[in-house]
Amino acid sequence: MNVLARRPHRRATAGAAGRIRREFGTDVTRRLDDLCAHGRSEGPLDLLRDYAAVAATVAVAIMAANPVVSCVCVLYVGVRQRHLSNLTHECIHTKLTRSPRANRVLGHLLTLTLGEPFTPYKRSHRVHHAKLGSPEDPMLRSYLNRNAHCPQPNKNAFIVHVIIKNAIWELPRYGLLTLAAKSSEESWRAAGARWASWSAAAIAAAAVGHLATFGLYWALPLIVVRPIITWLTDLGNHAGLIEADDPILQTRGWTSHALTRHLLGGHNDDMYHPIHHWFPNIGWRQLPEAEAILRAEFPRWNEVPWCSGYFFRRRSTPGIPSVLDDIVARLQSQTRQPQPSS
Repeated sequence: MNVLARRPHRRATAGAAGRIRREFGTDVTRRLDDLCAHGRSEGPLDLLRDYAAVAATVAVAIMAANPVVSCVCVLYVGVRQRHLSNLTHECIHTKLTRSPRANRVLGHLLTLTLGEPFTPYKRSHRVHHAKLGSPEDPMLRSYLNRNAHCPQPNKNAFIVHVIIKNAIWELPRYGLLTLAAKSSEESWRAAGARWASWSAAAIAAAAVGHLATFGLYWALPLIVVRPIITWLTDLGNHAGLIEADDPILQTRGWTSHALTRHLLGGHNDDMYHPIHHWFPNIGWRQLPEAEAILRAEFPRWNEVPWCSGYFFRRRSTPGIPSVLDDIVARLQSQTRQPQPSS
């Protein structure tokens, strides 16, 4: 036997757990496994595109030298930082590229530029997938801490009490602490390297006369804008659903017109979030194809929470609620459920 013979290549799978494989059946699961055989050479290009978009946005702001344009550019950089977070998420699931080592390296570099620790995020996200809706789930704890589990009388009240109130103080505070403080699961060495890298970037920006530019068009969006965008997408993913017992009903998907998809949809995982939770190894480019397969083949597809529009119900799909309408209705329905008699 040739001891130098190469080990057989492991067939790529969509990463479905046993319960999900039984729910969807062998044939559908195999078709989704096949989607993971696609090449993933585009991952580094996605990174370059997002960073290039940030650079172009900053260049426009500098050339315009207009306060209104500057504000718009700060907001858009925060949107692009959320896109980069989506690519970090791809690294967590080892699907930005084919190489596990490249995913780890790119994941560390991405989180470094975004001012957060990679390893604690990776651990937290794995707990979220493994224990969705349980007391250990960090997403459920986030909803509880920010009152996203409380029924509101209407959508406007939900926007005020859950989105605006958190956006004024809690979310920027969280963004600042993420950047400046040490995570409880982060080593001092990793935290020191992160702080040293940011200090070096600030010193380099100051040396070329662009410290204010660095602060205004990278640090400020990271602290203020990106956490708000992330909170909006997190609400769309599970709010009003997360504590359901059925994994088919714990996660929400949505679509909208092009602008909303670009601003909040990132690299697809948020819009196709049910599919991501069922089959976490499917790359973001293949999620629309996976949705088409499941829509045609999965008998329970009509039960899956799926919305059209994020803030408002779309005229083209009047029978389908928007994300915020669906969240408010589901939270209200939970309070109307009959309580068991003593």
